[in-house]
Amino acid sequence: MENLFIEAGDYSPKVDFNTSTNVFEIVGDSFGEDTFTFFEPIIKWLEAYLKKNTRPLELSIEMNYLNSSSFKRFNELLSLLENYHTNTQTPVKVIWVANPDDDDVVDYGEDIKDYFDELPIHIELKASS
Repeated sequence: MENLFIEAGDYSPKVDFNTSTNVFEIVGDSFGEDTFTFFEPIIKWLEAYLKKNTRPLELSIEMNYLNSSSFKRFNELLSLLENYHTNTQTPVKVIWVANPDDDDVVDYGEDIKDYFDELPIHIELKASS
């Protein structure tokens, strides 16, 4: 299956899902008004990919800012990964990268870690540059 790459926009993050390495990254800001339109192809791609994948994968999420609508879409992605992980026992690792000075993004990371208790989620605090 082809890699999924979406360049960052003014209100949307860069998406780089590399099927060769099975390292997937979502980086940047996500606060567009229509998060459904942005995230729907990503979710559909991931659903199709997970049906074929048998190798461990890693998803790194490094958000500078996200709105509540984007957070809901991230929950959909993480739910997909958690179901995949528990049903197939294929190792999945999620890394939530946040600036320690950004309480909202750190709190989002803590919230998803608590909510998705069957999915290994690691919070990595990274100093701003």
